[in-house]
Amino acid sequence: MNKPKLTRRGFVASTAALAVASTVRAAGSSLLVETAAGKVAGDVLPGSGVRRWLGIPYAQPASGPLRWRPPQAVMPWKGTLRADRFSASPWATPEAGKSAFSVRGPRSMGEDCLSVNVWSPAEPSEKPYPVMVWIYGGAFVAGSSDNPLYEGEALAREGVVFVSINYRVGILGFFAHPELAAESPDRISGNYGLMDQIAALRWVQQNIAGFGGDPGNVTILGQSAGAFSVGFHLVMPQSRGLFHRAIAQSGAPMGKPSSFILLGEREPMERAGLDFAKEVGASGIADMRAMKAPALVEANASSWRFYPQIDGHHVPDHPFAMVMAGRHAAVPVIVGRNRDEGTLFPPLGGGTVKGLQAEISAEYAEHAAQALRFFDAADDTAATRQGHEAMGDIIFNWNAAALAIALATSGRSAVYSYQFEYVGTVPASATFNEGSGADLGAFHGSEIGFALRTQSVRGFGLSREQSGLMDRMSGWWAQFARTGDPNAVPGAHGNWPRYLPGKKTVWYIGAQGGRRGPVPQRDRLAVLGRAMNNTILERA
Repeated sequence: MNKPKLTRRGFVASTAALAVASTVRAAGSSLLVETAAGKVAGDVLPGSGVRRWLGIPYAQPASGPLRWRPPQAVMPWKGTLRADRFSASPWATPEAGKSAFSVRGPRSMGEDCLSVNVWSPAEPSEKPYPVMVWIYGGAFVAGSSDNPLYEGEALAREGVVFVSINYRVGILGFFAHPELAAESPDRISGNYGLMDQIAALRWVQQNIAGFGGDPGNVTILGQSAGAFSVGFHLVMPQSRGLFHRAIAQSGAPMGKPSSFILLGEREPMERAGLDFAKEVGASGIADMRAMKAPALVEANASSWRFYPQIDGHHVPDHPFAMVMAGRHAAVPVIVGRNRDEGTLFPPLGGGTVKGLQAEISAEYAEHAAQALRFFDAADDTAATRQGHEAMGDIIFNWNAAALAIALATSGRSAVYSYQFEYVGTVPASATFNEGSGADLGAFHGSEIGFALRTQSVRGFGLSREQSGLMDRMSGWWAQFARTGDPNAVPGAHGNWPRYLPGKKTVWYIGAQGGRRGPVPQRDRLAVLGRAMNNTILERA
């Protein structure tokens, strides 16, 4: 007998959150799982036997009257939801949607994007499997969980339940406006994308046991904006207890609030919201909720003004200050960066000596003379290289180093710090949907495929060296998810030490495995810190 099926578009909006926890059940390796909202049916991946469920909604579509509101739980449905395809991707500009962090382009975008995907080992286990929850990057203006690099089949084969989530980005995820704050019981606006992530983590706590996962052993991990998100979850009170370990790959909200580090403040954000409303001719939020999503996204395409903010509620204070005060989740953390973070971005100063000197002088202010000792290019070729290095420092390197030092200083978390150094033959265009394939070094994002064991998903063959590195790095990540310690990985060639400020305890990850060393570019980053009135790097 055919069972009734429900499509995502058939969901009826609800204004009430579910009041009961899930009564999840899964018999053996069954593909039919009963979640808090209803039954979902997945499929089995040929060859591996890994079980997969795609596009399970954890919240209602955030459209119309639900736009710019906290995510609302779906009402229970009748019948069985076929979870065999990804949901829509979050709305982003066509350029962003086709570029770095999403792969299907604008045709797949929609506001019915709030979903999770689950990969579970083929064989059931008497002891539940550890859970890894992936948060994508994309500078909080783009991204989607449907990127093949984020597929969880390979890690599921290693005994992990892998979950990837969608969350709102850009104008739809982080727009702030005084009228929105006035209608909020918490008197806040913005940060809807972070609220989505919290809702997805709550879904995991309620439901993941039915997929074979352990809700008491959840690791959150992310890259770029996903790593910044991990940093926010470490300090957000609403995230406490929803995860038990954390991995931040290339990012952390530690620096001075600015668009460079994807951290804003409430009043400037709300002023930007007022300006945007005038630009689109809206008299208020009702008008903006009536607008089509693509029109809003396109109207904001040329600016970068809406991203996570210190709102006094979800992010009560500056994350750096909160970590230093011990106001963070006391969980083990891996935090690191890549050697050549800045090469995927335009160089600071536009690739000229004059431009670099001018930008360094502006960015470092009274500390510019010290900074120019490190950025002393004599020609435009050198200025381009150093401009990339400066961009990497400002956006990623200082923030990652500061998070590691601050966490270790607080004494509440075991910290493992790394620098990814491997330079392979797979071009940037194999990792992202852009790039010339030129030698960008160990560029931003180049570690993802090695950490998630997905480096070969785009059809590029791997050398024995690359396969070995992928085995080791994904092994460290999975072992950390199991135990909170990345060690005891076969063939890892040495033990990854806990990070201790002032000691050579950063793990340099390369072709042959890992080696210990000092904080990379410590003196150069210390000057950047002084320019932000922050001397944390002096302790590195």
